[in-house]
This record gives sequence, structure tokens and C-alpha cells, in this order.
Amino acid sequence: MKRVRSTSAISVCLTVMLLLSGCDNKEDTAKQPKGQDMGQKPITTGGPAKYDPPIELTTVAFSLPSVKYFNGDDFGNNPWTRYIERHLGIKVKTGWTVPEAEYVKKTNLMISSGDLPDFFAATPAQFKQLAQAGLLEDLTSVYENKAPEVVKRVIRDAGPDVIRSAAVDGRLMAIPFTGTAKETPAILWIRKDWMEKLKLPAPKTMDDVWAISEAFTNRDPDGNGKKDTYGLALDRDLGMAIGLLNGYHAYWDIWLADGDGKLAYSTIKPEMKRGLAKLKELFLDGQIDPEFTVKPAFKVFESIGSGKIGMMAGSRGSANYPLATLTPDREWQAYAIPSADGDPVLYPLQLNIYKYYWVVKKGTNHPEALFHMLELWLNAYYFNTSEELFYTLVNPSKEDKSATWSMAPIRIYLSDNNIENYRQATAVLNGGKKAEQLAPERRNVYDRMMRYLNGDKKLWGEYAQNGPGSSGAIIDDIIRTNRFLPNRYSATPTPTMAEKGESLNKLRDETFLQIIAGTASVDEFDKYVYDWKRLGGDAITREVNEWYAAQK
Repeated sequence: MKRVRSTSAISVCLTVMLLLSGCDNKEDTAKQPKGQDMGQKPITTGGPAKYDPPIELTTVAFSLPSVKYFNGDDFGNNPWTRYIERHLGIKVKTGWTVPEAEYVKKTNLMISSGDLPDFFAATPAQFKQLAQAGLLEDLTSVYENKAPEVVKRVIRDAGPDVIRSAAVDGRLMAIPFTGTAKETPAILWIRKDWMEKLKLPAPKTMDDVWAISEAFTNRDPDGNGKKDTYGLALDRDLGMAIGLLNGYHAYWDIWLADGDGKLAYSTIKPEMKRGLAKLKELFLDGQIDPEFTVKPAFKVFESIGSGKIGMMAGSRGSANYPLATLTPDREWQAYAIPSADGDPVLYPLQLNIYKYYWVVKKGTNHPEALFHMLELWLNAYYFNTSEELFYTLVNPSKEDKSATWSMAPIRIYLSDNNIENYRQATAVLNGGKKAEQLAPERRNVYDRMMRYLNGDKKLWGEYAQNGPGSSGAIIDDIIRTNRFLPNRYSATPTPTMAEKGESLNKLRDETFLQIIAGTASVDEFDKYVYDWKRLGGDAITREVNEWYAAQK
């Protein structure tokens, strides 16, 4: 399956589609994140006329662990399905529902059987398989002529690669399930009380970070007279190492321009070796739990909760979980990952989808109905200011955080929805907006922040995530200044990726873990690079660059 850019000769329709959706260039995006002016104001086209008589569309679905059903409801009959039928005249019939962990296996079996519903969420590999088999509806003209502007705008804001990735030979063959990749830059979290006790300054360089780690390890920050604390959290899967490596300009599992007009795999570049060497140095110096090699993240969180670790590279949301959840009486402060050499730190940006594409079975009647359901979803979830509607379709109440919103049979996500919580709360704090003007979800965030400021210190995680100097503020600055390093490969897995990717990732993880834990020399990295290339990496690189050449 060949993928081509919208500017190529055979993709005129996709070019028109991208123009209609208002794609901006990188310079504009850097100046003004386009999601920001959408934060409270619905963008509507008046919606379609209600289908009369009602139409029926079939689907299958996955459920999230946090969802709860009330009053006999289920995925096929719930507040969202009733809302859609009442407002749009669309009856959505759900064939089956499984937990998301089981969804890919279940949909693979369904695809093999050939019994497809009208629409469903497909992984990139499944999308490729279905497109090659000619089983998908061409959505190009439907998108151009019937998709509401709010839907186009949210897809546009996810980045131009997102809609291009849903195209096959210049035709739009899926609706990208847009995600929140722009909100994922790593954040450095440090215990405030330990910093204050040891009179340590805020880190401005990676050397400052390591000085803090050394102090937390050796200067008894918990005051118990024992050397039983560690400066830095690390887990066996190295998820907590990835953000720290960014400080050395080492990037995990993306494809970068190599300066010669081709793409190269980030994880085999020399900067990675330098970052691994530093982590090994810290481990051998006793600044990392010696048992980290057998501890998954949740076990490391237990050590954080017991007060044994003072610093962690996590995410924007780490303020609330695990930190405020496990250390409610000990506040942590967010910091940007600093640079090891003074050059600006960039942040890897994967293709901005939430795991899936929404695909439509070829021959499905009324494919435009999916776009109108998406308009209803966006306006009800993100842009609604009615508390009654919010507690009907998003959360059942302030106390119950059940994910009612996930019952919607089709949805896409704003790229910076959570950062908008910070922006809107800041606008109220600065006097530029009144709290009552906020959408209910954002109003709840602001209310929790004010409760913290008024003395409820157990809510410190909300303020650390959305207040001044918060993780939200750090990521908002990254978005505004466009300090992202996009993954230049945005297509579905190549044949060799599909065949060899899992074994190559295992080789990477095992080698890197051994290097950091001191059971392998740092020079083992060079052998890893050699083996990666020999065992399939060179073939993947050729395939990636064949795809890349076709985009020009």
C-alpha cells in the first residue's frame, strides 16, 4: 500500500480536503496553538437535520476500567446512545464490548471472519490490512462536503501528518482517532520538602539534576539518621528513563531526518549511549534502587509512597497519580527536563492519534453520520457549559468520576485539552475570565485549585498540575514555542516492523537495562546497534526511506 503526500500529483482530492480543513504551517502553529481559542466556545454548523426516519449504524467497542453503568444501562443503551438518537435520529447498535486490553485480539478475529460492523476503531495495522483488502469506504468527498467545521478543526489541530496518515493513494480511508500527544513531554518531579531542607536550588542543567540526586541519596533528606533514600526513580521497563535521556538529546523509538535527506532511527544514535552511561554512573554510585531491574512502575511507586525516593521523570499528570495519591502530605514540584550541554531540549512527538483509526465498512449507508456524531461529541464534552449536560454525559457527579464520556460510540480528542485546564484556570486567576464562564470540567479543576490555596493541602496535586509553575505551564510553553521533534515516519508498520519489531525492541530493552545496571559495558551499546541493523533494522530503515521518498 503506497502512501503519498497531499502535494503529489495523484492526491488532488486530499489536497483539497486539507485546504478545506484549514491546515496551518509550522510557523503559525508555533505562534498560536489553535486549540486555545476553542477552549470554551462551541464551533457549530447548526448540525444536520435529524434523520427521519431514524437510521441504524452497527459498531463494536472497548470499555475503560473506570466506566460504570447505572440503572441497567450498558454500552448499547446508555446516556450517549440515547442522546445521539434523540438529537440526530441515529440508532447505534453495538455488537459486542470487551475491555480495551482484549480489544485488538477480538477485532482481529472479527476481521478474519469477514463479518464487519458499519464502523469501528481499528489499529494502524488493522487499518492497513482492511485498506489493502478493499473493505473500507472512501471518505474523501464525505469529509470535504459534509464534515462539520469543528470536526475538521480538531483533526487539523492534531497535526497535518495525522490526516495524511489516514490516506491511501491520496484518498481519505479512515477518520483519525486524534490523541493528546502534544501533552506528553516528560516532566521532572522533585520533592519540595527535601529541596527546602537541604537548601538546594532549582535545576537548570542536567548536572544540577544529578547534584540533587546525590544530595537526596547521601545527605539524609528524611532525617532518620540512615542512608536509606535514593535520588532517582527508575523502573525495569525504563519508562522513567526516557524523559531523562531527552536531556542528552537522546530520543526513544522515533525516526529523524539524518541531514542527507533520509530518515534514521533515533534509538541507535550516539546520544543514547551518552545518556545510558550517565544513568549507569548514578546506579553504581547508589543513587538508584539496586532492585530497580525487577520492579515494574507500580512497585517503584510504592517506594515513592513510602518516602524512599525524591525525584522522578514522569508526565504532566504524575502530580495527581502517583504523587499526590501516594504522598498526599508531601508536595512535589514540576520542572522542565534541562539540557546536558546548553542546547535546547526537544520533545519527541509521536503521530498524534489515540492508538486507532475509525474505519467505515465499504458500502455503509450514511457515512456522513459519523462526522455528525463527532460534532455532537465535541460540543457536548469539550465546549458545553451546562452542568446538567456535563453530569449526564461526562461524569455522573463531582464525587463519582466514572467515565460516562467513554460510552460515546465514536469520539476524538482535543490535542491539548488538559493543558486548556491550565490556560483557563490561569485566565481566572489573572482576572481575565470569571469562574462561572468555565465549562464544568474546567470549573471543577479551578475549584480544587482554590480549595488548595484556601488550606486543603491534600489537593496540592491539582495546583502542581494546573497552577502557576505547574506541569501544565511547562507543557503550554513547549506547545507555544513548538519545541517538538516529530516522528518523521507516520505510516502504518512496514512489513519488517511487523515481523521483527517486537524482537528488536526486546533486544533494545535488555541491552539498555544491562548497561544501566552495570552487568554490561557501555560499549555493549555498539554491539546492540550492530545487532539491531543485522537482525532487521537495516531492512526497516530501507522500507521507511522508500516510504519517505514517496512523500516528496
